[in-house]
Amino acid sequence: LLFKFVPMFSNMNSRSLIQASRASIICSIILLSSVNSSLCLLIHQKTYIYRRQTAFSHILRRHASESDGTHEDNNEGLSEPLEDSRRSFVKNGFMTLTTAAFTGGSLFGSEAGARGLVRFPCKDQPLLNTYHFMRAGSSLLEVEDVWSTNPLFLTNREAALSEKGEDEVRRACNLLKNMGVTPTIVRYSLAASSIDTANIVGEEFNIGRDRLVPEFNYMDPRAIGGWDFSPKNATEEAVWAMDFDEAGPSGRGGRPPPNEDGTPSETLADQVVRLTNLMSVLETLYSGDEIILVFPDGTGPALLSCLIGGIPLYRVHELNFQSGEIRQNVDYNSVNAIATDLPSPYYSEILQRGRQELMQLRENPDEERNVKDLKFEEERAVAEAQRKERQELEEREARQNEFERRQKLEEERRIKEEQRKERQIQAQEREIERKRMRENEDNSTSDISGGAVGGGILLLAVSSVLANSKQSAVIDTDDNRDENGTLSNATIPETSSAPETNSADIDEVEVSLSDVAKADTDSVELDQPITMDQNETAKVFELASATNIDDEQINLEDSYDDWGDAWLGTINEIMNDDPDISSKLE
Repeated sequence: LLFKFVPMFSNMNSRSLIQASRASIICSIILLSSVNSSLCLLIHQKTYIYRRQTAFSHILRRHASESDGTHEDNNEGLSEPLEDSRRSFVKNGFMTLTTAAFTGGSLFGSEAGARGLVRFPCKDQPLLNTYHFMRAGSSLLEVEDVWSTNPLFLTNREAALSEKGEDEVRRACNLLKNMGVTPTIVRYSLAASSIDTANIVGEEFNIGRDRLVPEFNYMDPRAIGGWDFSPKNATEEAVWAMDFDEAGPSGRGGRPPPNEDGTPSETLADQVVRLTNLMSVLETLYSGDEIILVFPDGTGPALLSCLIGGIPLYRVHELNFQSGEIRQNVDYNSVNAIATDLPSPYYSEILQRGRQELMQLRENPDEERNVKDLKFEEERAVAEAQRKERQELEEREARQNEFERRQKLEEERRIKEEQRKERQIQAQEREIERKRMRENEDNSTSDISGGAVGGGILLLAVSSVLANSKQSAVIDTDDNRDENGTLSNATIPETSSAPETNSADIDEVEVSLSDVAKADTDSVELDQPITMDQNETAKVFELASATNIDDEQINLEDSYDDWGDAWLGTINEIMNDDPDISSKLE
């Protein structure tokens, strides 16, 4: 009301206004205290208070006297002390307000020693601790060019520190040792790479486990929503370009697209809230310590540096930390010393490439960029190709095996067929052999019977011719050969001891001989040999016995295999030796 209705206050400076405000507050408190006291006096009258206190005191004294065996009745009350306490409160409050008004001091005393919420930039209010900002070494995912920001997956060992990251961290620790830095507190994120980095730092500086303090969420990296698990190098450049063009000094612009897997989509301002709480907690818990803050990414420490130095947040990526990098004694002056430098040409090139990548990301929002999903699809495609290849190989092997099986079966069938044919041929040959043997047996039987009969008849005819011709025949015997092996002249005796035969018998013999020759030349079947009845056989043998056959002529038959051939050979020799005999036979 004073500021509103009194024009004189409009020309006062800030200090005068503060003093006037204090005076008005004091007057208001005095007025309220007076009103309160008046109401208390009107409501709680002295008689009423006295009676109430007297009754209560009487009860207490009577209870005490009964316990001691005595009875006292004292009507002293407690009204006077109560009244004195009320007067003391009003008097003391009035004196306090009056003293504050005349001394110009604060109504609530001096400022508290606790820092409370840290206010950025930290120019007029320096920090109580010395801070060294460090980025964790390269993780396994970063080596594979994968950008992971989902808080749920930060502790996975797939994001653990790689061998390259371990070397980076140890080099940073050696740098601090050479500069004489002895940290007392290590505060690290729960990301797997930050945990491994903090363990190495504690080992290098011999820091106890009680001084290695994890930070559960205030040091988490900025989540990039739908771009999570995308290729790190290309997507990071796009985010840098987006922040530089859209974030603004306070970092409220430039939000990545949302994601369906629970990954937050944060701006720089969202990360500022966590970092502010982090510094407030550290400034409250510690004082005069050298604290190393281990961040899992490079944007977190750069953003906190911008807050401390009062740098516009869209320039945050100019202060970006590399893997394993550490910056000591981070305060207002050191940050501004770095930020005064103009952006390097390399940073300008990154922004230019990032703008192009950002344009592609926004033009194709549905394009799959999750490296994990792409890798899964690639592995699935490879597995599918391998499965098809195995299936084709199995089919080829099955076809080959089937072809070989059929070929083998065909070969076995062919072999069996050949063996069957061979056995059949052998069986046929054996059958033919058996038939031939039977035929030979039958032929031998018929030749012997026919040859004997025919030979006897022929011999009889020849003997008759020889007897009638009364000519000599040369017989090739061993007795008629000379020393040189030639036959000697021998004459057949003119008289024969054979009995004379009738011409009718000779004619009958000739007829029988012609019949036998005809039967022989007509190729009578082998199974039907030439047979003669008993009378004919007896007649032939009678004629044969009547004919004089020399033993030497019979011995000529031994040199032939067949009886018929033997007689024919004999006749041919006789005819060759004596042409007259052949002409007579004809």
